[in-house]
Amino acid sequence: MITAQLVKELRERTGISMMDCKSALVETDGDVDKAIEVLRKKSVLKAEKKSGRATNEGSILIGSNKDYSFIIEVNTETDFAAKDQDFNNFLEDLKSHCETNEPADVDDLNQKFKQPLLDIIQKIGENIKIAYFGKIQGDGGFVYSYVHTDGKLAALVKLSEEDEALGKDVAMQIAANNPLAISSDLINENLIEKEKEIALATLEHEKKPDEIKEKIVLGKLNKFKKENSLLDQPFIKNPDQKMSEIISNNTVVEIMRRRVGD
Repeated sequence: MITAQLVKELRERTGISMMDCKSALVETDGDVDKAIEVLRKKSVLKAEKKSGRATNEGSILIGSNKDYSFIIEVNTETDFAAKDQDFNNFLEDLKSHCETNEPADVDDLNQKFKQPLLDIIQKIGENIKIAYFGKIQGDGGFVYSYVHTDGKLAALVKLSEEDEALGKDVAMQIAANNPLAISSDLINENLIEKEKEIALATLEHEKKPDEIKEKIVLGKLNKFKKENSLLDQPFIKNPDQKMSEIISNNTVVEIMRRRVGD
């Protein structure tokens, strides 16, 4: 006989719905351990069926150890799931895993953390994806971080010299203004060429001399570079100062930024 106590015990041990727990116990004649095996197998199948569903919400988390700092993006189908306590417990476990087991990249992380991911998909009933993993090694500098209050945006910055207050300000600047590179000369040339094409296209039907058009395009490109270079951006806490002035005698070695959905 499948008692309510047996169902409750299985529910507490697996986190699976009461209905599925009762069904598994019926299938295994009340053997809880065998029922867990049945649920695990079925959970994988159900989780894999959900893997094709769109994930447009989620959370960003950061972590670090003595060797590196990292950003992870985990996507969910709904914002409701992203606020679920079981999901947040999953994030803490994921963070702890990355602090003790350095993944090579997001594919490696997905492979190493596959079973906990399948388990949380089954528990919450939504498709969940580990969409991004990026890290900055700590050697040769000091890494600082910023996470926005909504948990959907984070940034890392590596400075050559130790300065916690500056590091937090620079990380916040990176999160808020999304620079493409530390300095204008490091912006990807393909992006600059694309901006040039757009600028030329907007002038195509204007009756201006070619030399004037060239000056307009050059002006737009210079503006694009300044807006997207960290060192050239106005400081968000004091727009009268450029970031190069704020950073002063320190040096920005590396930057990283991630927002849910990027």
